[in-house]
Amino acid sequence: MEYLLSILPIVVVGITLASLSIAQARSHRAEIHRLEAKMDARFEALSAEIASLRERMAHLEGLMDGLREAITGRKAA
Repeated sequence: MEYLLSILPIVVVGITLASLSIAQARSHRAEIHRLEAKMDARFEALSAEIASLRERMAHLEGLMDGLREAITGRKAA
């Protein structure tokens, strides 16, 4: 009987630590999911900005080609 009474606090501490570890792991998992969603939104915004810049750059290249043709009187290669 004394043996069981001496083991009981150890078991209770073990269960308490396990419960805290599980709760902390869930909290970390939720935080990771929140950060992933935030990063996904940032990457989508960055991708849209790059696409916009690509279109603007293509437009400027077209204007430069037209200007080159107007100045030199010949088409670019």
